[in-house]
Amino acid sequence: MRSRDIKRRMGLGRKRHIKMSLLNISQLKEYFFIFCVMAAIVLIMGVIWSFVRPGVRVRVDAETVAAFRVPHRAIGMLRVYAARNGISFPELFAVFNAENDFFPEKHAVYDLSILEGSYVSDFNKLIRRYNSRSLAPYIAMFENLFNEIEVFPIPTGWYEDNSSVMFGDSWGVEHNFQGNRMHMGTAIIDRENIRGRVPIVSMTRGVVREAGWDNQLGYFVEIITENGTSYLYAHLDSLAPGLIGGQVIAAGEPLGQMGNTGGRGGRSFPVHLHLAISPDVSFTRGNFWINPYPLLRYIENPTGL
Repeated sequence: MRSRDIKRRMGLGRKRHIKMSLLNISQLKEYFFIFCVMAAIVLIMGVIWSFVRPGVRVRVDAETVAAFRVPHRAIGMLRVYAARNGISFPELFAVFNAENDFFPEKHAVYDLSILEGSYVSDFNKLIRRYNSRSLAPYIAMFENLFNEIEVFPIPTGWYEDNSSVMFGDSWGVEHNFQGNRMHMGTAIIDRENIRGRVPIVSMTRGVVREAGWDNQLGYFVEIITENGTSYLYAHLDSLAPGLIGGQVIAAGEPLGQMGNTGGRGGRSFPVHLHLAISPDVSFTRGNFWINPYPLLRYIENPTGL
């Protein structure tokens, strides 16, 4: 009797144990579901907060950014100051442009003597003023451009004394090759105006997206970098032997010779290189071209001093 009672009690104990185990599993599932819901809510709130959190938003039209009228000497000076003070140069440069509304006026005079005191010393305070999500696309653009550009498009030995070629800020100037167009690049001109005299090299590493003939561009080469930036070299007299699409290119590698092909159906303008740069950006849709002039001047004088 006692033995059967013990067994019965043991049986009841097993059932109770199983029932409690099932209850614990059910509770765990409920707790896990609640945890997942709360995690999803936190994630969604984080995304919403990234859009509405306080901070000055960068409000500038793409045309002003493309004109890139920043004082070119400031580029090298800010890069030196950034390295000296352990500051991210792309972030510092983006803040500098944003604080000045990306320099909407052409040929505006800017006092470079205040750079270090106004922007470097107060960098942490300045960058916190901005909505980070709003500033990020400009930081990324500048980081890509300054990291990928390595050399001037005219090789060493042809340009140091500025006697072989010349260039100015021709961005936005109207020209009438095949109709009125806005010049969206920089023209580097051969002072002696001799076709095929001056060699052209790639400013960056990348891949040849296209190389060949176009009625407007003449002989041209388009290089695309790993960051998605397109570099266009146009009006060449000829292409480097064997240059084909898909070819991997190193910075400083020959692309061709300066010429005046294309345009208005012939050689009707001075011998020059048309250089155009199109970064892959997220702050505007469609093709975006940026003025190469400040970048070329920066390569000339990397310290700005």
